[in-house]
Amino acid sequence: MRRTWLSVLVVACLMLGGDAVADVATRPSNPAGASRARDLIIGLDLDAARTLLEKADPTDPYVAFERARLKVYEGDCDAAANTLSDPQLAKLDEDEYVQRYDSGLGEIARGCARTTAETSVVDDKVSHVWIRFQDDADRVLAPVLIDTVVKARDSITRDLGVDWPQPTRVVVVRDLVALSAMTGLPYESASTTGTVGVAKWGRVTLLSPRASQHGFAWRDTLAHELTHLAVTHASADRAPLWLQEGLAKREELRWRSPNGFDDRPSPESIVAYGIQKHLDLPLDKLGPSIAMLPSADQAMVAFAEVTSFVRTMVTHAGDDATKKLLAALRAGTPIEQALQSATGSNLQGWDVRWRAQLATQNESPPASLLAAETKDTRTMREHVRLAELLIGRGHGRDAATELDSITGPLLSDPHVRYLKARALDKESMDDARRVLGEPAELYGSYAPWWAIRGRFAASALDPSAANDFVEAIAQDPFDVEAACESLDGVTKAGDPLCDAARASGTPDVGRE
Repeated sequence: MRRTWLSVLVVACLMLGGDAVADVATRPSNPAGASRARDLIIGLDLDAARTLLEKADPTDPYVAFERARLKVYEGDCDAAANTLSDPQLAKLDEDEYVQRYDSGLGEIARGCARTTAETSVVDDKVSHVWIRFQDDADRVLAPVLIDTVVKARDSITRDLGVDWPQPTRVVVVRDLVALSAMTGLPYESASTTGTVGVAKWGRVTLLSPRASQHGFAWRDTLAHELTHLAVTHASADRAPLWLQEGLAKREELRWRSPNGFDDRPSPESIVAYGIQKHLDLPLDKLGPSIAMLPSADQAMVAFAEVTSFVRTMVTHAGDDATKKLLAALRAGTPIEQALQSATGSNLQGWDVRWRAQLATQNESPPASLLAAETKDTRTMREHVRLAELLIGRGHGRDAATELDSITGPLLSDPHVRYLKARALDKESMDDARRVLGEPAELYGSYAPWWAIRGRFAASALDPSAANDFVEAIAQDPFDVEAACESLDGVTKAGDPLCDAARASGTPDVGRE
């Protein structure tokens, strides 16, 4: 279908260095050369693309178009949006090159320019990390973000053998509207699947932890998205989706020390859930993006599938095989041929092997996913809510009594365990520690659970307290207890992260 005049105007127009692009109706152009520059840009070979475009004719409309793309990848969205406003290039409406390679460039340039207007940047030239913050209140995260990037890059380089374009670019945005504008992922898809990070246009765009109540695993998410950039670069953007996502899920945990919630629930158990609920998909039929699947459950199952599959493949074939596979893809070898050469089997062969292994593991679907919302469950949730209100009003013992009625899968909810520990804390720290439990008893990580665990450990002079606070901040850096408690139990004063957590104004339990 022919696009509207407006959409052509914003994606196919450009001015360079003050010289208008020559009239495209009269001037011969070289789309082949521009196409080569495009391939270099999307494969994150930005230096090579820049050199190629600097030698090209600046009045060539295709060259102009790719220079704008390069500006987007370099983080200069204002310049890209300005250059894409030259009405001369609107004459490329029916041009095959623009029809094929548009990819929403103009819309992205304008959306990025709007989102990043008057934003602040931290450019760490020693670590080669460049971070833009849409909300200045998130700048306090810069040291932790930089630390995560450096550690994740080292881990990914070790496993995948990739070299990194410099600098590594990260943009932290305040909400899903900005995430959509910066990346082109439809807002509806992001909200449906719970997407919190996207690696595209040469950068990681990450949702601020403050956008979600009690945050999310934002450091692991950053490592996941950095892996996408690495795989894109190592394969010249030729890796299929199952390989991209499978490697990203593998690498999101390997940059740090393991914790008790890793692989809980196991990806194999979620695959079992997907098969039972008919949500599983063939690996080569996942579509353009897992973030665009029709439901959060289907996205969860798809992630579990690729995680388990790639883990099986890498375990048997080895990391060196993965490096060879990416190198073969970069050289233009088709995926089936590259798989066979690098790993000793094609996709079908690995799929058979993986499914056979699944059958031997005999994993059951997680009880937390299968539990139906019964009348008893709804009643227990009412007890939880009443306990929150009682804690907020200082009635800890009454709150603990309300929580005594919780049984079944809801007892594995870390929020419930945290509440009961809070309720008992002032009467008996030993009882509070006991009901808090251990990771093996719970179905997921939760910042307040880690934070109160850290406080209990610190009061007992347990050196594990430091790690508990690190884990809490990795989930929600703006949790006051996580950000403000010290190992000696003294509340921090003047610490930037603690000050930011207090300034965020997040109400305590029962004080919403």
